[in-house]
Parts: sequence; structure tokens; C-alpha cells
Amino acid sequence: MKLIRKIFLVILLITPSFFYAQNKSLSAFISNNVTSFPGTGYSQLFYSQLHPGIDVAKGWKINKSEKHQLWAVANAGLFYHRFVQTGLKIYPSIDYKFAACNRFSLNVGLGLGYMHSFEGYEVFKAKDGGGYETKKIFVGRPQFLAALNFGGAYKLKKESENSPSLVLQFRTNMQGPFVNSYVPVLPVNSLLLGVTVPILNK
Repeated sequence: MKLIRKIFLVILLITPSFFYAQNKSLSAFISNNVTSFPGTGYSQLFYSQLHPGIDVAKGWKINKSEKHQLWAVANAGLFYHRFVQTGLKIYPSIDYKFAACNRFSLNVGLGLGYMHSFEGYEVFKAKDGGGYETKKIFVGRPQFLAALNFGGAYKLKKESENSPSLVLQFRTNMQGPFVNSYVPVLPVNSLLLGVTVPILNK
């Protein structure tokens, strides 16, 4: 729980800088999510079972450069992985965006935050008088979350500042503690497809 409190403290310290940003954006994604090794497990996102998710994000541009942009991003999402868990996550990230041309950009980001995991299987705990009882699955448990994302965006209208962009992104979330005895940290890889819409200050 001390770690969870520290994560929330970091979120609170970062949040005030968001409100001084010049440009903002809103994003929405659908995703597929698999538990596999970071990086090397990305290929499984295209052929393994579907474990769906949805994500939303709001971004604040925190520097003035148009080619090399820094964004503070507030992320929230929910995903369902059959037999393993349902995960509810919320975290801030810092993203670097490289505008390769007027329509295409690349990005990479790092985040740290909170996840609440609801087990997708029955969990039993020992009773004081002997025997076992089933743990209530809707209670879930708190987890820390570390996130790495990278991807690209394509602007639909070349000359319009208000143009939405189509986004493809790979993301790896590291959550823990998952099972202390043999899986203390669980990697979840995600493939996200979505849209980002700019919000320009008048």
C-alpha cells in the first residue's frame, strides 16, 4: 500500500503542469491484450485469442516545438483477459512525439500509475477454523502499473489544424505484485487502434 500511495503522490505532483499547456488532445482506442514477454510477444496480438479493451486519454502539450513535441497524458482504460483478470487502470505518462511530416508522426512514452485487478478465476483462502472459503471476485486487489508505449499517427486532413488522426500503438504494461511466489510482475502487451482529436485554444 505504501507503493500505491507514492504513485498517487507522483500523479498529484504532475497534474498541475497539465493546465498550462497550449494545445490539448482527446484520444479513444480499442485494444487486444495478451500476457507475454515484452517486445517479443507483440506478434501474438495478431493471431492469438481476442482479449478486448478500451482506453481513453487526454493530452497536454508542454513544450513549444512543433517537430519535437512533449506531451503530458492522463490515461484510463479497462481490459478483459479471459481466465486471468479484468484490469482497470489509470496513470499519467510523458510522451515524446516526432512530427516526421505534415501528416505522419511517431511517438514513444513512459507512464507509472495504478491498476485494480479482478481475478478471472476462483480464489480460495484459508479460514481460521480450518477449511477454505471462496474469495469475493468483485473486490479485486490494487496493483502498481508501469507502462511503455510506442506507435504512429496519421493525420486525416493535411492542411487542417483540427484534423483527427488515426493512431496505431503498441503498449506494454507491467503490473504487480501479481502472484508473489512465482509471478511477482505480470507483463501485458496491447495493440491499440484509435483516433486522436486536437483541442485548440481559442
